[in-house]
Amino acid sequence: MEFTSQEMKLIGRLRKQDRQWIWARWLVLLMGVFSTVASAVMGYFLHSLLSEWEQQGLHTSTTVFLTILIWTKCCFYLGFGFWCFVTAIVKWHGDVNRMLLLRLLDAQQEVNKEHVA
Repeated sequence: MEFTSQEMKLIGRLRKQDRQWIWARWLVLLMGVFSTVASAVMGYFLHSLLSEWEQQGLHTSTTVFLTILIWTKCCFYLGFGFWCFVTAIVKWHGDVNRMLLLRLLDAQQEVNKEHVA
């Protein structure tokens, strides 16, 4: 099977991604930790603000807006952290589909070399 230059470029990208995952998995795990910590800090900040506003009797549209804004950031950070943890755990040893595809391509190239020789 002959590959075009575009296909060879895509195969090269797959190989590069496979090599980069060795250090990228630690980066994804670290991003998960930072996102979870950021979510906890935002949650604590929101709790502190709500306690302060309740003591002062502030219930304006600005307080509602800030509560919703901080709450959505907290949920986003928590969701992103969860996604990072799941991705790192599931793909810790590499993406199985990518690894199998690269092995099949290598085997196909070996067969092509044997037929040529």
